[in-house]
Amino acid sequence: MKALRSTGLIAITLLLTVLLAACGDSMNQGTPANTANQSMNNKTDSGMMNGTTPTATSNMNNNNNMNNNNNGNMMNGITITPSMGGSMTAFIHTGMATINGAQVNVLMTNKGFAVYYYRADTMFKATCTGQCAHDWPPVLAPQGMMTVSSSVHLPRQLSVHQTPNGAQVFYDGHALYTYAADMQAGTATGRAQDKLWYLVGFTL
Repeated sequence: MKALRSTGLIAITLLLTVLLAACGDSMNQGTPANTANQSMNNKTDSGMMNGTTPTATSNMNNNNNMNNNNNGNMMNGITITPSMGGSMTAFIHTGMATINGAQVNVLMTNKGFAVYYYRADTMFKATCTGQCAHDWPPVLAPQGMMTVSSSVHLPRQLSVHQTPNGAQVFYDGHALYTYAADMQAGTATGRAQDKLWYLVGFTL
């Protein structure tokens, strides 16, 4: 009887040991699986974060670069505020620009675009023709007109002379041009281009 009880206890102990060992293995096996899953989740999360963050950062950087470029372009341009007085139907208008910290009266077209002169031109001659005139369109008088008006009285004289470009408007003997890259009225981006192009001030 004693032997049977002892054998039974040993059998139960062995059974418990086997069960505990089996449970322990299954728990240990579960842990790596969970760890692997967690690891994969972490990788996925961090991958998503890594995937999202750089993209967002690059987009933000690209946007910032675009904004900086746009701001840079705007800063390179000079804002011209149109003058409100005088005849609004005149061919040449005037405006106020800040150049090197000083307020300067400048000429504009009747559509509000900046007017430039070319330092390489000689008096009453226009040397910017052909491809140059595509980049720097000449200010031409309306067909058949040999005089043009200004919105206010100017200290120097406006005149019209025949050039290879057509009936071109001159101010104080200088041929007048606009700049094709000035996409917006009231913003002059061509000043000092090639150190030859300058806005037309009242006294040049």
